[in-house]
Amino acid sequence: MPSSGEGDHRFVAGDRVLVVANPATRSDARSIVRLLEREAPEGIRLDVCWTEGPRQARQLAERHLAGAAAVIAVGGDGTVSEVAGALVGTEIPLGVVPGGSTNIVAREAGVPSRHHAAVQLLFSSHRVRSIDVGICNDHAFLHMAGAGFDSRMFTLADPRLKRKVGWPAYLPAAMRALRDPAEHYVIDADGDTFEVWSPLVLVANGASIVDPRIRLLPDIRNDDGWLDLIVVTATRPTELARVIGRVATLQLHRSPFVRRMRARAITLQARRPVPVELDGDVVTGTPARFGVLPRAVRLICAV
Repeated sequence: MPSSGEGDHRFVAGDRVLVVANPATRSDARSIVRLLEREAPEGIRLDVCWTEGPRQARQLAERHLAGAAAVIAVGGDGTVSEVAGALVGTEIPLGVVPGGSTNIVAREAGVPSRHHAAVQLLFSSHRVRSIDVGICNDHAFLHMAGAGFDSRMFTLADPRLKRKVGWPAYLPAAMRALRDPAEHYVIDADGDTFEVWSPLVLVANGASIVDPRIRLLPDIRNDDGWLDLIVVTATRPTELARVIGRVATLQLHRSPFVRRMRARAITLQARRPVPVELDGDVVTGTPARFGVLPRAVRLICAV
């Protein structure tokens, strides 16, 4: 295994691989684990841990990490990011078998959505790539954090519908969240402080939403040591419609209702508590302090 950074990687006989699986994910996690056990090459030892409630993945990974050649997260983006938080400061690679509603972290890494293909990627030759890890109030995220419209959307989404249909389950919740008024924020980005009324504040480590082809901005990278702050300033329905149109046509960077900054430390405060989502899970709220750990996790990717 490469000692750090990027490089080719393959498991070898004698490796111990820790699997952290979320049984509450949209896909049948138990079937995925059986597939991993069936496809694991001879001499590879799999140790499987199951979460029993929300936000246990990081603690399980930390508890059983010693001696692992890699950790495989079975679940959605929230589970993957929790496991990633346990791997910060180690050189242990993180593998993913996607089982959630959007699986954007895995898809941006080229990991197939089909479970059998994702497992084949893990147990054949693949690459390991170092990526940045975002931190918000001591919680890790790999792709995107948000306050306002999107965090309310994730809160309102029906869990049963998510398990049944995947990301389209967010559409009814999005229509409800769009009716909420803008919030007043005080934002500090690397010492630059400003106030704004906004329906949506994003702190991005990755570029896309829902699908890797729908990129918010063309130059966001998850390995550059920066967080990208995106503040929507539209407050009227017609303005919001124009912003949504810019997203749909991949022209958000041309919108007059979007303010974008790059920073390594961001503080977000609101007049009233606002929930904050991290990679699709609402796990914290304002006041929120964000930071970035450059190239802190080694992610297994497609060759």
